[in-house]
This record gives sequence, C-alpha cells and structure tokens, in this order.
Amino acid sequence: MSAAVRGSWLLRSDPARGRVLRWYVSAAAAIAGGLLLDAATPDLAWWPLMFPAVALVCASVWQQRAGWGFVAGLLAGAAFWMPHIGWLTLYLGLIPWAALCAVMMLWYGLFGLAAAVATRGIRSLPSLASRPGVVVFWQAATVAGLWLVREQLQGSVPYGGFPWGRLATTQANGPILQSVSWLGFAGLSAALAFACALPIAAAFAGRGGRSSVRPVLATVSLSLALLVVLAALPAVPLASTGTLRVAAVQGNSQSGIFDDREAGGVISDHFAATEDLLDQLEADGQRVDVIVWPENSAEFAAPDNPLRSQRLAKLAERAGAPIVVGSVLANPDGSYSNSSLVWDGDGPTGERYDKRYPVPFAEYMPNRPFFHAIVPDLVDLVQLDYAPGTRPSALEVVTPAGTVQAGIAICFDIIFDAHAADMLSDGAQIIFAQTNNADFGRTDENAQQLAIARTRAVETGRAVVNDSTVGTSAIVAPDGRDLATLTPYTRDSMVAEVPLVSGDTLALRFGAAIALVWTALGLFGLVAGTAGLVRRRRAESYATRGSRRSAPDGV
Repeated sequence: MSAAVRGSWLLRSDPARGRVLRWYVSAAAAIAGGLLLDAATPDLAWWPLMFPAVALVCASVWQQRAGWGFVAGLLAGAAFWMPHIGWLTLYLGLIPWAALCAVMMLWYGLFGLAAAVATRGIRSLPSLASRPGVVVFWQAATVAGLWLVREQLQGSVPYGGFPWGRLATTQANGPILQSVSWLGFAGLSAALAFACALPIAAAFAGRGGRSSVRPVLATVSLSLALLVVLAALPAVPLASTGTLRVAAVQGNSQSGIFDDREAGGVISDHFAATEDLLDQLEADGQRVDVIVWPENSAEFAAPDNPLRSQRLAKLAERAGAPIVVGSVLANPDGSYSNSSLVWDGDGPTGERYDKRYPVPFAEYMPNRPFFHAIVPDLVDLVQLDYAPGTRPSALEVVTPAGTVQAGIAICFDIIFDAHAADMLSDGAQIIFAQTNNADFGRTDENAQQLAIARTRAVETGRAVVNDSTVGTSAIVAPDGRDLATLTPYTRDSMVAEVPLVSGDTLALRFGAAIALVWTALGLFGLVAGTAGLVRRRRAESYATRGSRRSAPDGV
C-alpha cells in the first residue's frame, strides 16, 4: 500500500480526504444507523438508540466523496424510512409506500452528499491546518445544521411536506423531553444531531493514519455535558388561568377507507360511547366541562342532518357541556373541508375550524390527470378533494368553567410547527388533537403520532387531548405526562382535569430564530467547504501543470 493512501480494514486515510470509512464499512454504518433510528421511535421507542444511530449515519458520510456520501445517505434513509412508515402499506399497498419512501430517501441522500462535501471541504481549508479544534467544532455544527435543513425541507417539499420521523420526537419518552419547550422541535433536533456529530468529528480529525483517543474522549464528555444540561432543563413555566374538566370519546368505529359499514355507523358508535360516559358520570355524581369527539366522528354534513344535530344537542344539554365533533362539510366551490364544530344544548354554535393541512394522495389528489395515467386505480380511491382551511385555528368554546379558546389540530395538523405557532397566536389555552387512525390498524403509526402530540404538548406548554376513533387516545399534560389513556380498539371514554394556560414558551418565541441560526451554520459550512474543495483542486491542477512543464523531454 502506498504511503499516500493507508489505513486498515476499517478506515482509509489519504492527504486529500483525511480519514474516511471504507465503502463497505460506511454502507454497514449507514444501514445500522437507519435501523437503530427506527428502533428509537415508537412503537419500540428505545430512545437512547437515537444517539448511536445518528453517530453511525454521520460516520458513514464523514469526509467521503460527494457521490458516495449520497449513496450512504440513501442507504441510511432506506433503512430508516422503509420500516418506519410500513404502516402505509396496510390498506394502500406498496406503491404509495414506495413513493413516499423514495422521496424521504432522496432527502437523506442529499444530506449525505452535503455533509460529505462540507466535512471534507472544511478539513481542507488552509487557514485551519493548524487549528484541529476549530475544524472539529465547525464540522459538527455544520452537519447538525444540515441535518436540520433536511428535516425542514422534507417537512415542506413536495406538496407541503411530511415532517415525520424527526429527532426531537425520539425523546418523547426520555428525560430530554422538557428541553423542547426551550428549543422547539427544530432546535432540539439540531442540538441532538450536534451532540452525536461532535465525537465523530474528533474521531476523523487529524491528517495521519492514527488518531489520539484524547480528543474523542474530550468531545464525548462535551456531548454528554450538553445532554445533561438539556435533561436538567425544566419545562418553561407559564401562567395557568384555571382548569378544565375534559372528556374524550373513542367510538371504536369502522371508520377506515375500506371498512364495510353503513351510513351513520360511525356517529352511532360515538353517540353510544357518549351515552355510556354520561351514565357513568351521573352515577358518580360528576360532571365535565367539555366533551371531545374524534376526527370525522359526526360523518358528513352534521349541521345539515336535523336528526343527528338534534341528538347531539340533546346530549350536550344532558351533559351540561358543549361537544366538539369532527365532520366533513361541502364547500360552495365543490371542494370539501375536514372540519371541527361545536354543539351546545341549542345546536351548532357556529364555531368552525377547517383542517389546514389535508394529506396529499389521501384527502386530495395533486396533479390528478398525471397520476391517474400512472396508477388509475389508486387515484380513483381519492374521490373527494379537501381544501386547506383558512379559518382561525382556535375555537371559542363556552363551557361551565367559562369561555375557553381551544386550539384544534385535526390528524396530521399536529405535526406541522407552523400550525402550533398559529394555534397559540389565536389564543389557544388547550389543544384538541382530533384524529382518525383507523386506516393504519394496529401499526406503529398510532404510537408515532401520539409521540408527536406529546412532544407538541411540552413545546407549546398546553395540555393536548389526543382523541382517535380507534386509538391511540390519551390526554397529555403540558409536561408530557399521561393524565388519562384508552385501550386502542375499545369503545370507551376518558376524563381528566387539565390546566388552561396562557403565554408562549421560549420555543414558540424564539424557536424560528434558533432554527434559522442552525440552518445558517449548516449552509455556511457547506459553502465554505465547497469553496475549500474547489480551491484545493485548482491548486492541485496548477501544481500538476507546473510539474509537466518542468519535466525533461521524454519523461
């Protein structure tokens, strides 16, 4: 082996790239990292595995050539996303699952390419040749920023994005959860990525074939210190304006796309579950301030159906509390809205929220003619086109405890950071997260969505009532604790007294700015690294030309 390229079966070291994993080790690290990251998320939710998972993904692309960085990123993305969203195949089959996996894998591949270029380029900057500590911290901060850029892009593009599988939500059941109220989803994801990338940067630092263990141990200590600080942070304290006794109903309905049911079956299940609830409350001499039903629980056009509307009003009158229901409403332009409405003893109050983030390829079909030409049978399943809502994201609900501003997040609304900010801007004191998970059966999707809702509760400092037609349903306190839960796939209800909260957490005040700083660090490092590589190649090209011109004839 030449002196210019040396190393071991594990590492390869040369003057141009520094230390890198050999391709087969890199591929194994990428796949292992992706699989471990999936295991860190629900349903397993082994949250400590997030740390070696991200470290392995980073190591697989560190200082690699751009092309291999892209391949390693693809491998990591495939290992994570393919099992992570396997629930999509339950009713819709392989094609939608494969298409979404391909898009998410592409974002991972682009992250791998960018991280490879940035880490390799930063190392090559002449001004940093004698400053290895600066290289280590700059590389780690850049990779953390690029990880966040990937999360932000996948949550925006295409068709509004899919902000699922983020690092922050791996900590929904871990000791670091409270720090999300300080940093937000994006800021916590970046901080976790930085803690994982820092020891990797130290391990690959230097220009020789061997590395000292001291810098690695030092950076591991710094990463652990950062994690201890994050774990020590309490939830940001906010003012409580009172309490609300909330009931949530899980009808255990046949409410999936392909479920064989009669019209009126879903609302009948929720009528029955609510009557059982009221029977129990009356027997115990108790009352509630509001009753929450899940997404689509009142089926189509509930206000226009006199019998159903009257029955809802009678239930609200009997309860002495309003009922917040989900219903599909037709709009004058021919589109539909997935809506949340309020009933009291006199009927619908007129309060209405329309889902702001309808799911592409499920609640509406983008570019319908194009996709119909490719997969007509699947496209024809999406018969209605739901329009994105424009109404305020908090409803005014008059309860025995007083008038309450309830933020509404219907199904996947809860996963979007912008919607969380909008709910609080509209004065939300509590969040009702109405959802229908029947299409995903007994898969990980239900637990994954609840983990997002739990993290959102802590980020916003609001109690979240996560109410599903079939489960997983839970009432989550502002600190992430479960106040009440229901067994999935049972007809049941739950009751809990929750705080009403006002004010914004630091995450909501400064979360966007924190995300912007990390994004800027990532992009600046990428630009600087790219410039360093270009400069190095030009210098090498000039040196090669000079040596050729100075060589004797015949050589």
